[in-house]
Amino acid sequence: MTAIITIADKFRNIFQRFSRFGTWFLEHQRRNLIAIFSLFILIAFSTTVMVNITPRPSNLPSTELNTPVSFGTLNKTASLTKSVFNKNNGVLELHYTISDGAVSDQDLVDISKIKFTAMTDHGGNQVTGRVVPTSNNTLVVQFKNLSHNFNAVTLTAHDKSINTTTVEAPSSVVADSSSAKKTNAKSNTASGKFIINRDKVSKSNSLTFASQKELEVSESDAKISAQQKLVSKNTHAIVEYQKAIDQQQASIKKYQKILAQSDDSDTQASIDNARYAITQIRTQISDAQKNIQRAKTNITQYQRTKKQVEDGKSLLPKTTDL
Repeated sequence: MTAIITIADKFRNIFQRFSRFGTWFLEHQRRNLIAIFSLFILIAFSTTVMVNITPRPSNLPSTELNTPVSFGTLNKTASLTKSVFNKNNGVLELHYTISDGAVSDQDLVDISKIKFTAMTDHGGNQVTGRVVPTSNNTLVVQFKNLSHNFNAVTLTAHDKSINTTTVEAPSSVVADSSSAKKTNAKSNTASGKFIINRDKVSKSNSLTFASQKELEVSESDAKISAQQKLVSKNTHAIVEYQKAIDQQQASIKKYQKILAQSDDSDTQASIDNARYAITQIRTQISDAQKNIQRAKTNITQYQRTKKQVEDGKSLLPKTTDL
C-alpha cells in the first residue's frame, strides 16, 4: 500500500511540473516561438555552410593508381601512377604513363600528340596547371596555387593523332551521304577521364613546382631503378633455376643406379622426364639472361638520356599550359 502511494506521489509531482512548464510556456509564448524558429534557422544555415563551403571529396570515386584508362580512337591508354600534393604551397603532381595498345614498344608513343584538359572543384582563383613531358611515354601534370581545401581535380586525356580510319574520301554524293553515317558510327572516342579526390592523394610537405629538367631527370632515375630491379630478379631466378637443374641431375644419378640393377621401364621414364625438365629449365635460364641483357641495354639508354637532359639537350617537347 505504501509503495502504491509513493508511485502516485511521483506521478503527481511530474504532472505538477509539466503543468507549471505549460503555464510558463504559454505566458512566454511569443518569445519561445521566436527562439525555436531562430534555432531552426541556425540549423539550416549551418547545414548550408557545411554543404557548400566545407571541403569534401567529389561524389564520384577517384581513379585508382596504375589503372589503364582508354582515350582517343587509336587504342591508347593512360595510367595514373602517382599523385602527390603539398598543401602548404598548393602544388599537385600527377604522374602518367601512356601506352599504345597497337604497339608493344612503349617508347614509340608520340608524347607530343598527348594533351590534357582539366577542371578543379573548389581549387581557388589562383590555380594554374601545365603538362610536362618527362620521357617518350610518361608525363607529369602539375598544378600550383591549388587551394589546400580543394575537393577534386578532373583531368581528361586527348590523343591528337589522326585516325585515318575515320577519314572519308567519298567518290560521289551518294557515297558521301552513306559515309557520313559510317563516320558517326566510327567516331566514338574513349573518354580518358581521371578523377583525383583530395582525400586520395599522397601528402608531401617537401614537394615543389619542379622544372621540366628536374622531372625528366627524376623519371630517368626511376626507369633506371626499375631496370636494376629487373636485373636483380632475373639474376636471382637464374640461381634458383640452376639449383633446380642440380636437383634433377641428382635424381638422374639415383635413377641410373636403380636402372643398373634392374630393367625397369618406369625408372627409365623418370630419367627421361628429368632430362626433359633440365632442357626446359635451361630455356628459362636463357630467357632470364636475355631479360638481363635487355635491361642493361635500357639502363645504358636511360643513363645517356639523363646525361643529355642534365646538359640541357633534352629532345622532348616543351611544357604546355592547361
